[in-house]
Amino acid sequence: MNIAIWIAIALVCFVLPATGLTRGGSSNPQQTKLAQYARQVGLPLPEHLVTPVVQRLRRRQRGIMIGGITGIVIATIIYILLFDNDDGTAPALVIALTAAGTAFGGAWAIAGHKPSVNSRRPVIARGRSVTLSDYLTKGERIGYWLVPAVIIGGAIAGPLLLAPLPYVVPYATALGWGLAAAALITWAVACFALRKVLAAPARSSSELELAWDDAERSDGLRQVANLSVAVSCISLLFWLIFIGQTILFAEFYQQDARLAGIITILSLLIYGALVIALTAGPVLSWITGARKGYEQRQLWPTGVAS
Repeated sequence: MNIAIWIAIALVCFVLPATGLTRGGSSNPQQTKLAQYARQVGLPLPEHLVTPVVQRLRRRQRGIMIGGITGIVIATIIYILLFDNDDGTAPALVIALTAAGTAFGGAWAIAGHKPSVNSRRPVIARGRSVTLSDYLTKGERIGYWLVPAVIIGGAIAGPLLLAPLPYVVPYATALGWGLAAAALITWAVACFALRKVLAAPARSSSELELAWDDAERSDGLRQVANLSVAVSCISLLFWLIFIGQTILFAEFYQQDARLAGIITILSLLIYGALVIALTAGPVLSWITGARKGYEQRQLWPTGVAS
């Protein structure tokens, strides 16, 4: 498949689902869809809060749309300039940069917004500062903070597993390390984005509006943290692909079936364990529903006054 097909897939899988409620921030959501969204969030949405909540929604989804499109454009330029119609690179390049663009675009929309200091609306201030633990579950935080150790572990294990093989796919180790470096850079940028989102000012006229701000902030933080985990898993997957290519395409398994089997099993065990370490917390939080309304339970344990 050529890059145009992967661009369409990226739009359908990442950009459009994340921005469909407001059509990329260009219009107000329909009343029925807004009511459905409020039920999913788990917060009441009285008439006097519809306007500020919709403004927040449109602002963040506009950022997601801009970020996603920017990621697609950058991926297309890199593909044309560096990969010379190599269709094998298109999926990873387009999907990775589109996902990064949507996550960082949404975070930028939250962190970059500066409430007007001249507004005459009453302001509700929070009695304490917020941290990542107020918005992401323990499992999600563990997965996120394990990213650097897991990436480094995978980058060390890959060359060690390739070392006994008489033939290695050209540039496999260099590409593996390059992807690991890209994953570490993504994590570092995510750290910066998370701090900016947490530090972004919130100007709300009631506790309920502040709770809605928390819900939007939680979604933005979760999207960035999950992006780091996903990119790290992709970098680990490529080490497995390089090892598999070396064993299969060089027909090493025919020369020494026992050693090939040992390396295959070790590779699956090591990289499988690393992926599970990263994803167990976020996946369990999603499956059990622990992440739904988590920020409300942390920041508003006694409920929200409307």
